[in-house]
Amino acid sequence: MDQIFEKIESTDLRPIREIVLERLRKAIMDGSFEPGDRLVETSIAEGMGVSRTPVREAFRQLEIEGLAENVPRKGTIVKGISKRDILEIYEIREVLEGLAFRLACANISEARILGLKEMLLKMEQSIDNNDIKEYWRLHGEFHNTIMDFSNNQRLIDQMKQIYEYLSKLRNFTLVMNKRRIIAMEEHKALIKAFENKDEILAEQIGREHTLNAKRFLSKEIHLF
Repeated sequence: MDQIFEKIESTDLRPIREIVLERLRKAIMDGSFEPGDRLVETSIAEGMGVSRTPVREAFRQLEIEGLAENVPRKGTIVKGISKRDILEIYEIREVLEGLAFRLACANISEARILGLKEMLLKMEQSIDNNDIKEYWRLHGEFHNTIMDFSNNQRLIDQMKQIYEYLSKLRNFTLVMNKRRIIAMEEHKALIKAFENKDEILAEQIGREHTLNAKRFLSKEIHLF
């Protein structure tokens, strides 16, 4: 919660609205703001040291994304994510992650593949050490690196938002050793597809990776 109300650094050259939106979205995703909490425009603006306009614009975007809603006589209220929201996001992720893996396969070099292999080795070490926090960090870095290899900024931005939406659920599933082991096998298969320059297989692995995560949520915690 503290970061939400920190002054925005003058060295951050991104549009103010974008910074405000990113902070608020992250606060909702990590539970700093909970469903039903009221987002107070003046407090947020004063805390970040900005005018109310970019805060108001961020509120509108949160409403579009389904993370907040404007309630008469109450203002902007945190909405959270429903089971239906999660299901729809997984359906979108399945398609976009497959596309990202295919594009990455077309662009990837031997040096980049070597870097991914080194990440996998570190991930295996974190599993052996039962260091869940480090595994979670490396897992995110692995996926974000592949997204960058797609060389499609609009796709990268969309996937970043989707990963933020699903961060809590991804964290929950990866805490469970069974899912971590399966995910590692999927990652190894993906790297093999990259080595063989098999774009179709890379896309298929990307889609199956998401489908397996969704199935795991359904089977293990009966989310769907």
